[in-house]
Amino acid sequence: MFSIVSKTIIKEKDIVNIIFDLLSQLLQKLYFVIGDWGLTIVTITLLIRVCLLPFSLKQKANMGKQQLLSKKMEEIKEKYRNNKEKLDQELGKLTAESAKNMLGCFVTLVQLPIMYSLYSVFIKMPFEVGTMIVPWVVNIKLPDIYFIIPILSTLVQLMPNLLIATGALKNLNIPKATNGQMAITIIINLLFLAKAPVTIGIYFITSGLFSFLEQVIYSAYMRKRSVTS
Repeated sequence: MFSIVSKTIIKEKDIVNIIFDLLSQLLQKLYFVIGDWGLTIVTITLLIRVCLLPFSLKQKANMGKQQLLSKKMEEIKEKYRNNKEKLDQELGKLTAESAKNMLGCFVTLVQLPIMYSLYSVFIKMPFEVGTMIVPWVVNIKLPDIYFIIPILSTLVQLMPNLLIATGALKNLNIPKATNGQMAITIIINLLFLAKAPVTIGIYFITSGLFSFLEQVIYSAYMRKRSVTS
């Protein structure tokens, strides 16, 4: 048993190392074309997020199905509350469908080694240079002493809630974070990015903006689809 686990861990490390090497090479090639490390980080982050878009959309679709199934379960419990046999039969059908959707969510785990490798690439960049997109920072391998990057990253992460609060996204079914989730987001972004290299901050901001636009476009599409169907 121990040998099987050890072999699995070794294989996972090999996969991560391969992805890391490929991303490092891609980063170098993009830099030779772009000529600015900050813009290169933005570009490679967007390229990876676009490549992973099918997995992300699959996850959103499965989450939407799970929400619908949860509502159906509540309706069935109310409808057949006096008929246990029928209740168990209907709940069994929904449970099987729910399990199927949950298996689909595991497809998104493919993203983890890729995103981790990309994060590691930025952490281990050997270059100590600045970038035109963060002109107040001389070395993007160091933290932002003015805390502008951590603050911008926090605002990007909270953007959906902020826009929902202003009514800008009231017609879209975009999940709203709870107060606890917002507090955790603020703490993680401010504390972590305050000490992290600017390279990671650029990555967080770029990825966060991509996630926000992806969610808005997906929600608008689903809303249009529900209206026309």
